Amino acid sequence: MKIIRITAMWCMSCLAMKKTWKKTFKDYKDIEIIDYDFDIDKEKIQKYNVGKVLPELIVYINDLEVKRIVGEKTYKEFKKTIEELHEKN
Repeated sequence: MKIIRITAMWCMSCLAMKKTWKKTFKDYKDIEIIDYDFDIDKEKIQKYNVGKVLPELIVYINDLEVKRIVGEKTYKEFKKTIEELHEKN
């Protein structure tokens, strides 16, 4: 499983999610996470059709997009989503 994570320095929801991501992903060392900054990596993220709400995580399984996780989530919501997706992997 691969996750494209798009954030921005000015994004308060992105900052709020950092602890949730760290806590969740420590249990899934096999997930590849690729980080992009909305402002710095504009050319690189163009192909992902990123919306106006950040953070945006695009989840791929076997090189196919299977889910977009957009905006701030609680730890419980985020962990459940990642668990369900990881089971499909």
